[in-house]
This record gives sequence, C-alpha cells and structure tokens, in this order.
Amino acid sequence: MVTYILLAIGAVFLALFLLFRTKDGGIFPAALKTVTSLLFVATAVAAVIGNYKITGTANVEKLLFFGLVLLGLVCGLIGDLTLDLKITYRASNLRHSDLYTYFGMAAFGVGHILYIVAVGLFFGFSPWTLLIAAGATAAIFCTSIFLMKMSFGDFLIPSIAYAFLLTLFLASAVAAGFLAGFTLSVILLIVGAGLFLLSDLVLSMIYFDGNDARMLIIINHVLYYAAQFLIALSLFYIAVK
Repeated sequence: MVTYILLAIGAVFLALFLLFRTKDGGIFPAALKTVTSLLFVATAVAAVIGNYKITGTANVEKLLFFGLVLLGLVCGLIGDLTLDLKITYRASNLRHSDLYTYFGMAAFGVGHILYIVAVGLFFGFSPWTLLIAAGATAAIFCTSIFLMKMSFGDFLIPSIAYAFLLTLFLASAVAAGFLAGFTLSVILLIVGAGLFLLSDLVLSMIYFDGNDARMLIIINHVLYYAAQFLIALSLFYIAVK
C-alpha cells in the first residue's frame, strides 16, 4: 500500500513540476523535480520492504538485486539534479554547459550498468543481448544522423555508448522473460526499460535537433518518470507468487 501511495504522490509532483517548468528553469521547478526523483527512490525502498513482508525471504540474490537497482535509481536522481542545474543555472559558457551534460550522461550510464548487472545476475544473461543492443544502437544512429539530420558534435561517441547501454538494458530485460518467465516484475522491468529508451530518444531531439517545444519536454519527462517508477515498482513483485 505504501509503495503505491508514494507512486501516486510522485505522479502529483511530476504534474506540478511540468506545470511550473519553463525553458529558463527556476528554483521552484527544480525543487519539484528533485522531490519527484526522490520519490521514485522512496518508492523502491518501500517496494523492497513490502516485498519482504509478503514473501518473508531476503536471500543474498534478492538483496543483491535490490541493492543494485536502488543504486541505479540513485544514479538517476544524481543525473536529474545535474541536468536540471544546467537549466536552472545557465552555464556562463558552452564548456560549463557541456560539463553538466557529460556528468549527467555518466550518472545515467552508470545507473544502466547497475540495472543490466542486476537483471543479468538475478534472472540470467544471454550473450545475444549484446548483438541485439549493438544492432539497435546502429539503427538508431543511422536514423538520427542520415534521416533526421541530427548533429551530435562532440557528444557523438558518448551518445553511442549511452544508447548501447539503454538498448542493452531493454534487451536484457526481455531476455530475462525468456530465461526466467514473464512474471509481473519482469514485465515491469521490460516496460520501464522501453519507456526509458523512448524518453531519451525524445531528449535527443531536444538536445541535438534543436527542438525544445514544450510538448516534447513534457513527453520526455512523463516517459522518463514512468520508467523509473515502474523499475522501482518491479522490486515489490520479485518472486511474489
């Protein structure tokens, strides 16, 4: 019950953040976003506690999975704070602005590595996911560069590496379904990973295609927070019969 209450509160704060968020940022919208991000971490903690109350089990494998996913969510929180600082406090020059972006990408990248390791250790890992992720990443960048004419500049290599992690997380979650069964927890992870990928595809249009329309910003944040909250919620249903 607490898990779903926190999830609902998170939805409310997300709506408030999107209501007050502007292109120029501001302290109040940044505070609302920070609270929203803290809430998906809190949702995950509540999910872990709720899972233990229902299953009565807390073996090493589950604790490791919980810990890795929680750390991944914390990395997401750090990435949120970093990228929002880029908006709230407009960097005095391009170099400082780029540093915010690099650090934010690094935080999210580490978070995805933690998600991938968690899924692989708990549900099993298939080497085919590496090939699938590589192919999907190539398709994404061929479309982005040659069809959509996006300009990544100095961010091309970091963006490719980050996109590979995004697609590998999704591929790993799908593989977990085939290896361990499409349980509710796995389905939540698959949907969460898919929404995460979609949110960053939208974000790439904002960052690298110069399209900062308010609707795209809203879509990006809705997809992103839905992803993180679903990943957090998946912890509640691990090994729940």
